[in-house]
Amino acid sequence: MADKMVILERIGSNSPFARSDLQAVMEECGYHTSESITNHMITRMLAAGDIARIGRNRYCVSNSQKAYHFSHSEFAVSVANEIVEAHLYLDFRIFELVQLNEFVNHQIAHNIVFVSVEGGLEEDVFNTLWKRHKGSILLKPDVDELFRYMNEDMVVIVKLPTESPKGIDVFWDTRLEKILVDIAVDKLLRKIVYSGEYPAIYQDALSKYVIDKSAMVRYARRRGALMKYREFLINEAGLKQEDFRF
Repeated sequence: MADKMVILERIGSNSPFARSDLQAVMEECGYHTSESITNHMITRMLAAGDIARIGRNRYCVSNSQKAYHFSHSEFAVSVANEIVEAHLYLDFRIFELVQLNEFVNHQIAHNIVFVSVEGGLEEDVFNTLWKRHKGSILLKPDVDELFRYMNEDMVVIVKLPTESPKGIDVFWDTRLEKILVDIAVDKLLRKIVYSGEYPAIYQDALSKYVIDKSAMVRYARRRGALMKYREFLINEAGLKQEDFRF
């Protein structure tokens, strides 16, 4: 009968993996298993830190890296709740600029809450938030408008690219995979984030967190920026091809 380390070693070679992959490996190792047993095994492995959740039914074996998690500010959570209460079934994501403080050398002092809303509904969300956030909310601004009206806890509403990866804990959370692509290709973020910080951001993210490269590639491709993103990683983020092979 194989022990846990053998299972982790075998499943690690297929990382990232799904529940069905773990069940197949357990059966190969001689365990009698079922869907409920596999789910229990997943829960125990997550609790022990043996694996990390990187998406819906997507896991990887933990080494020194962990799954990315950011505890959003009360302000950002309140904005999310306002949207959810007013717009049933609306798909949106929230990203706070101060999330980058974990990775940059020069700390970001003024927060911006970016609310990415599915296409065609940006103005509806703007109208929902206007009454409470009048004077500190912008709808699809250009760079000049953003810097002209920027203040603390500014809410910026932009269009959500289709097939943006959903958050793990709550759907509106922005995954690290999306953040890394957006820094490279989004016009606003390209102007806000100092280019000298790019190497620190990407190298720190790679060393500390599990990255679902398939999700990141799908998102970059959906934005029509996969080749641009590859070039950015090498030429501006200072990575080697083997660091981010896809």
